[in-house]
Amino acid sequence: MAITAYDALTERKKPAKIINFSDSASSSSSLVDLSSTTFLDSIRSLLSDYAATEDYTVHGNTVSCIFLYSEETGAVFPLFTVEERISEGDLSHNLLCDVCRCVGWGHHYVTKRKYHLIIPRIDKWKEPLTRETIKASTHLMHGVIHCNGFGHLLCINTDDAFQILMLKISLDDISRKGSMDLRLLHGVAYGRPWFGKWDYMFSHGSFGIRKEQYSRAICILSSMEVDKIKEDFSGTRKERLIKMIINFYIESSKTPLVTLSELLQFMLAFASKAPVERTTAMSLVAMSSNHVSNPIPEDDGDTSDSSFTSSPDDKEESDNNENDSDADDVLVDQDTTMVGMVPPKYNSFDAMARGEDARWSAKRLSNAAQAVLKVFNERNNSVITRQELREAVRGSIGDTGLIDFLLKHIDKVLIGDQIVQRFTNPESRMLQFSLRKITPPALEREAKKRRKTQETDEWRSTTPGLDPYEDILYLYQNLLLSYPDTEVYSDASEVILNCKGFVKEWPLLSHQEKNSLTVSCQVLPNHEEVLRDFTRKLPPGELVMVPQNATIRELKSAAEKALRDTYFVMENFEVLEIRKKDLEKIDETSGVKSDGNKIMMTEFLVTGFGLDTGTELRYEGGFDDWTVECRCGARDDDGERMVACDACKVWHHTKCHSIEDDEVVPQVFLCNRCFGDSVRSKKRSVANR
Repeated sequence: MAITAYDALTERKKPAKIINFSDSASSSSSLVDLSSTTFLDSIRSLLSDYAATEDYTVHGNTVSCIFLYSEETGAVFPLFTVEERISEGDLSHNLLCDVCRCVGWGHHYVTKRKYHLIIPRIDKWKEPLTRETIKASTHLMHGVIHCNGFGHLLCINTDDAFQILMLKISLDDISRKGSMDLRLLHGVAYGRPWFGKWDYMFSHGSFGIRKEQYSRAICILSSMEVDKIKEDFSGTRKERLIKMIINFYIESSKTPLVTLSELLQFMLAFASKAPVERTTAMSLVAMSSNHVSNPIPEDDGDTSDSSFTSSPDDKEESDNNENDSDADDVLVDQDTTMVGMVPPKYNSFDAMARGEDARWSAKRLSNAAQAVLKVFNERNNSVITRQELREAVRGSIGDTGLIDFLLKHIDKVLIGDQIVQRFTNPESRMLQFSLRKITPPALEREAKKRRKTQETDEWRSTTPGLDPYEDILYLYQNLLLSYPDTEVYSDASEVILNCKGFVKEWPLLSHQEKNSLTVSCQVLPNHEEVLRDFTRKLPPGELVMVPQNATIRELKSAAEKALRDTYFVMENFEVLEIRKKDLEKIDETSGVKSDGNKIMMTEFLVTGFGLDTGTELRYEGGFDDWTVECRCGARDDDGERMVACDACKVWHHTKCHSIEDDEVVPQVFLCNRCFGDSVRSKKRSVANR
């Protein structure tokens, strides 16, 4: 991942300066000490003082390189900077920022420049950057920052960090450790995401999730008591493993581990220890508890609570293995087979209602399923597309939410001796359904086979502490994703998993320095502009740096220059006056700083004229007047897949309407409101005949 300073310099065709930086994740340590107090001034100072210009460009944009040196490790990293200039006449790619739109910054004015900060993989250091390779997700780090100080961390595959003074930086946290999402694991353990060690905090959630819901979900899971967990698993098949893993770490810790948060923190710290330290801890626990670090026996006389024991049914299945070998692979009922089908997860609608957290009773689900079977019988059990089946049962069911839920999960439940299969047509890519009849003995054999395989693979370690991440994974799956007899904890986990948007913010006070003042100047549109964009939030203020003794007249001049330099829409903007946040006018001869050298205020409103309201490069979210109003509560684009109602043009999440991400959106989609209006209109039409 890194090389020595000598190797880095000898491999370069051009000489480059090296910047020392700290590896510390603490926000109190500045990684690069730049005297400038706005991002635009900081990046310009950084490039002019430290960067060497490369002998190539990316689509006409300058590429520069800086070497970063870590004092702690002696490693050197090349930081490539591409200054992308936005040109209104450039039609080769989208000039607006999709990431801004998805993180709630679509109301920001389009900036004239954005800077790509990239640390490539070590095997790519000698290769020139191109427009295609810039988009790669394999870089050690890639951040893009608009020249107004708002940016996005697009990917990071290293623990080393580099930062300069900005306003806000967003990221979409999809980091994982194996099959574990770190935003869930670290959220429960530390009360913050993995990126929280760099001060990234909750920004927005998908599907209408708000900050208070996220915080409550973190609190619910992190405060689970370890003793209560062991009690809840008593009498279950997983009791022995859960207690064995938890007890090992409790005995290994020098301090009490009362909550799940404390337990996971200790387990993560234990995983980071050297192997010899872990082995020593395991030996001490074994001696103190008289427990031998041997593999778990397959049969200890108790067949009720171990996932590694065998049952008489398994013995019988083993004895008859030769006769049943064909049945294990193909479940036969006359000419009907289950090749390629997933066996049903539930044997009743009661189990399905509990397992899928249904809003409807088991009786309503069962009645709705009978309506589906009736459609198949009327059509001689032919294959039916999702849209056709949905329309066919609407008359008898009515509740479109119930229909969508049932069509999403109906293949998971056995209806008598039949099952409705869901599959995607390989040619049309449309979701289709068919009715299959299955023999109960074949289902039982398949269920046993699947259960046996599942139990064997649940915990791949043999002794707690031998592979701490296997222990963590087992608790992650059985405590956070599935908990016995309650959906509260899995629901809380789902809330956290649906929160991927995080942001780091530099407060305005962090931009102040001894010889100058940094203030925020927010443009206040005139009356006509406010009416035209009435529902759109005002763009954020622009940071402006002025001398300590500057007057309001000088602030006007500095603000006008900064706004023109930063935004397309401000190319010819002229500042008329500076006002307080409460709209009160300020005398131009007044000083920005007053009252005994105290800052009078740090945020101002700016009025003026000359906004280019005709340019297409006005808002990062574009000019489209689209509306999001999903049943989950979302009122803005959150980056999740959406579909627009063909009647009212309002956007909804496909997931909230039981349309999976790999399913084709119906040719005609009506939201619940418009479908209800359509049904009522048809009824009135029939009544008037």
